[in-house]
Amino acid sequence: MLPRPETLCLRAALRDNAEELWTWLAAVPPTAAGTLLRMAMLRPLFGSGAPRMGTGCLLRGCRNMHFAQQVRIMPRCSLYARGGSISIGSRTALNSGVFVDAEDGGTITIGSDCGIGPGTVIRAANHRFGKAGIPISMQGHRPGRIVIEDDVWIGANCTILPDVRIGTGAVVGAGAVVTRDVPPHTVATGVPARVTGSRSDR
Repeated sequence: MLPRPETLCLRAALRDNAEELWTWLAAVPPTAAGTLLRMAMLRPLFGSGAPRMGTGCLLRGCRNMHFAQQVRIMPRCSLYARGGSISIGSRTALNSGVFVDAEDGGTITIGSDCGIGPGTVIRAANHRFGKAGIPISMQGHRPGRIVIEDDVWIGANCTILPDVRIGTGAVVGAGAVVTRDVPPHTVATGVPARVTGSRSDR
C-alpha cells in the first residue's frame, strides 16, 4: 500500500526541520575548532563538498543544495532552497550576512571562483502583485532563475533579482541592484545596475 499524500508531506516537513535544526546546531560553536566541527557535521548532508561555514549561518532545504569543493560561507549567511535549488561552484566565497534565497520554485547557480560581498541579497522569486483587490501576501510568487557565471565579483550590499545572468569575469559595484543581464568582463554599477566600464579599462 502506498503512503497517503499527507503522510508524505509530514515526512518531508520533518526531514526539512531536522536538517534546519542540524545546520543550526553546527553553526553555533565558535573558533577554528568550531569550523572543523561544522565541516564534520555537514558532511552527512553534502558529502565531500561540505562547505567551510562560519558561525550563525542558517541553511534550509539542504537536499536542494549542491556545493563544489572549497566553498566558503562566512558568518551569518542564510541559504534557503525549499522548493527550489542552489548550486555553488568551487572556491566561491560568500561574505558575512549574504542571503541566497531560491525558495518558491527559484533556481540559483553560482559559478566557481566568485566573491559575493557582505550583505548581498540574491533572490530568485518575486511576489505576484497584479490583483489590487487581493493582499500581496496571498498572491503567491513568480519563480525565476539567477545565473552567476565563473570569476564574478559582487560588491557589498548588492541586490540580485530574478531572471538575470551575470557573465564570466563581471564586476558588480557595491550597492547595485541588478535587474538585467550583465555581460562578461564588464563593470556594472548603480540602481538599477548599468554597465559603466570593462575590466580592460581598469
